[in-house]
Amino acid sequence: QILSKLRLKQAPNISRDVVKQLLPKAPPLQQLLDQYDVLGDDNKDGVMEEDDEHATTETIMTMATEPQSIVQVDRKPKCCLFSFTSKIQVNRIVHAQLWVHLLPADEVTTVFLQISRLMPVTDGGRHIGIRSLKIDVNAGVSSWQSIDVKQVLSVWLRQPETNWGIEINAFDSKGNDLAVTSAEAGEGLQPFMEVTISEGPKRSRRDSGLDCDENSPESRCCRYPLTVDFEDFGWDWI
Repeated sequence: QILSKLRLKQAPNISRDVVKQLLPKAPPLQQLLDQYDVLGDDNKDGVMEEDDEHATTETIMTMATEPQSIVQVDRKPKCCLFSFTSKIQVNRIVHAQLWVHLLPADEVTTVFLQISRLMPVTDGGRHIGIRSLKIDVNAGVSSWQSIDVKQVLSVWLRQPETNWGIEINAFDSKGNDLAVTSAEAGEGLQPFMEVTISEGPKRSRRDSGLDCDENSPESRCCRYPLTVDFEDFGWDWI
């Protein structure tokens, strides 16, 4: 049943190390992975408590996909279109950052990171600059850079028909484009968007249904805890 939900016929034959290589290697995700590793090792019997009176936040990572052919010329650009779930709503966005990996520069230089809105070729224009950032980089050092895109995302959510994708460039002083927008430079280095949304105040216990355990005398429909340890039956790829 789980494989069916994941649209898989069988469990993939890959290790956890391989999975980590495929994930974005940007700082925020690495921090999350490290955090959960610590929680898993140190707090197996503990439960993280949430404040019932205050809003909680959730961070959603959205990976880039290839834009539609209508905005492409000679099958370019290959990146970047971001699609968003209904969970991400304008009035709940706290932060929205676009993360871009830059290749090493040959010398100390200033890089101009430019984000342009893609438009259908039939409309006569493809590049409409929407955000730019000037970055000083050292020679021979690759890096992750982030740029605020909260306003851009808000427009896309209010007017989804305007979201044809974006083109990302990072030109150094010699005109070299250092922005990684494909897997050719290495898996896990493609652009992605990090969106933090507010979940609002937690619902009270009476609104969230009944929670029971095996010793509860409750006869009404209620939730029972179910813990699945995927590693116990060899699914270390989850």
